[in-house]
Amino acid sequence: MDEQLINGLAEEMGIMPDFYDIWGIRHDVTIETKVGVLKAMGLPVEDEGALRAFLEKKRQPPVLEPSVVAERNLAFKVNVCLPSCAGRIPIRISLEDEKKAVRKWSVRQTPEEVTEFGGQKYGRYLVDVGPLPQGYYMFSIHAPGGKRAAGDTRASCRLIIAPRTCYLPGEQMRSWGVNLALHGVRSEGNWGIGDFRDLGRIMDVVAGLGGDFAGILPLHQVPLPESVSPYWPISRLYRNFIFLDLEGIPEFDPAGRAGLQQEIDALTAAREVDYGGVYALKLRVLREMFARFYSEHYPARTERGLAFEAFMGKEGEPLLNYATFMVLSEVHGMNWKDWPQELKDPGSGPVNEFRRQNMGKVLFHVYVQWAIDCQLKGLSERAARLGMRAGLFLDQAIGTVSGGADDWTFRDCFASGASAGAPPDEFNLKGQNWGFPPMVPQKMRESGYAAFIGTVSKNMAHAGMLRIDHALGLFRLFWIPEGMEPSQGAYVKYPAEEMMGILAIESGRHKTVIVAEDLGTVDPAAREALMARNMLSYRLLIYERLYPSPDLVPPGQYPRLAFCAVSTHDLPTLYGWWAGHDMQVKRSLSLYPSEDSYHRDLAARERDRGIILGALKKEGLISDNYEMPSDMNEELMLAIYRHLGRTPCLYVSVSIEDIFKSFEQPNLPGSGDGYPNWKIKTPMPIGSMAGAAEPFAASFRQEGRGR
Repeated sequence: MDEQLINGLAEEMGIMPDFYDIWGIRHDVTIETKVGVLKAMGLPVEDEGALRAFLEKKRQPPVLEPSVVAERNLAFKVNVCLPSCAGRIPIRISLEDEKKAVRKWSVRQTPEEVTEFGGQKYGRYLVDVGPLPQGYYMFSIHAPGGKRAAGDTRASCRLIIAPRTCYLPGEQMRSWGVNLALHGVRSEGNWGIGDFRDLGRIMDVVAGLGGDFAGILPLHQVPLPESVSPYWPISRLYRNFIFLDLEGIPEFDPAGRAGLQQEIDALTAAREVDYGGVYALKLRVLREMFARFYSEHYPARTERGLAFEAFMGKEGEPLLNYATFMVLSEVHGMNWKDWPQELKDPGSGPVNEFRRQNMGKVLFHVYVQWAIDCQLKGLSERAARLGMRAGLFLDQAIGTVSGGADDWTFRDCFASGASAGAPPDEFNLKGQNWGFPPMVPQKMRESGYAAFIGTVSKNMAHAGMLRIDHALGLFRLFWIPEGMEPSQGAYVKYPAEEMMGILAIESGRHKTVIVAEDLGTVDPAAREALMARNMLSYRLLIYERLYPSPDLVPPGQYPRLAFCAVSTHDLPTLYGWWAGHDMQVKRSLSLYPSEDSYHRDLAARERDRGIILGALKKEGLISDNYEMPSDMNEELMLAIYRHLGRTPCLYVSVSIEDIFKSFEQPNLPGSGDGYPNWKIKTPMPIGSMAGAAEPFAASFRQEGRGR
């Protein structure tokens, strides 16, 4: 294969020729990797002639870029490139807003410059537009053809008119809150898994102690009961019914609870979350509730029935596609790529006919999503009544699985034959393959960002804050071609300005603060660009070092526009970290490549414990004669949180595992079935949370943080 051709195509498609790993070593991307990535993008890599034709067309000046981003309420110009035009020509323009209102006008212009490509001359025109309010517009032009043009030129593009920054509340006081894995919450009232009623009770506790948010893991729909990871969704637009408080839905029959009590008791008594049991029970009861709703409210078009219809109308085609996918998956399996050919297109006649014949089953899944939306709305309103300035802190995963509902609905935007991941680093020496298909930047732009806009908008609904998992993926994402190791991958560039503009629009519309998870191998320019947009940096105590020194960053040197915490769901709890429990578990599961690497970690952990004590003593948070304890204790834990509490960061998070002094982290990456990932329950019920959390609140009050 012609390497020059492949290199040219790779450059045009945003495949970076090299990258530096976390140790500063440069890696040149091989031709084989570039071919694999290009193939996953949908290019005909087996046909050299077709590739040359594609490259020639790609390099040809476009009439309009697929998308243009501009700042709201400021005039701007759109580049229009027309073939074989000379002198002043008329250009007819139409501008359509989101409500389908259309404005039309014409201009007569001469080209700013004339260039030549492939023997064809092109004139570049600058068309004045705006100023416009924020939002999404369709910009279209119609211009006469030149002497060598086959006819008139018509083209359209998406205008993204965005505010300069994402939403931040007017009153930006330093505050704190709690993060938790909702599935693991124990309570007297739930059905073996933490639910939205439990979350409401936790919000009551946090607000009562002066905290401002309750954060949870992603609520995305996952392929239950086969997979339970919240970061392995079949849809990021729609949510998992397993967290519903069924007793809080009007169609629940309280008299029927007695018949369920034995099952509920068994699920709540289970040492770990029994997803299969909870899933089966809640699904059965939900179907009974939907049958009651349908017979009493839907055909009769009661007030509740009309509210259901309004929700379905507002959600539109994406929800119907999702609900149809769920019904089809019951017949043909969860991976649409294995379905009969005629069902692989959600807009096909056979799919529409299937939907018509199974509308009752489709409406059941609409009903479930409506119930989830109602309960999240109720939690958001509850937070406002409690005076919580952020309230619900939700989480958006970086991707969605191949063959899932989103992949079906927006299948033209996803790569086929590659997975997103990360190159090797000090925590994952073999690199990471996350197992989901990345979105193809060019196809995202050509589609007007429908999938991206829908995803972020749905995840911001009812959220006071939203964490964007792996926010560096707005700039570049690591692609691993099928059949290759993570070490053989390549970074692909993404249209960051356009995607950040969309986040700014949706953030303002929903009044949602954006927390950009910027951990890992971070390009300082990317982090600065995120913070310039008022996206909060995600700072973890154990990673904040005065590199190349391992010493901790002093509290005063943390940025204001940041969300900080000790750890995350993928990292050890404070009690587990101090005792080295995580290393013992990894060793028992043979996750260390060698005994030497285990002992290096032991030595580094001993060093880091000393560094933490030194930092706390320097800040006067513990006495100078405080001796290194073998185990974590409450005095030391609170001193560590006070260290974060005195930073200028807008938000500090306390993990529920630290409140309950747990040794077990919710997830141990790379452990497979050897560790109970996403199944661990809290050691105590949430009824004891207020007393356990009060010392944290008192520590934060000492640092002037909170209400």
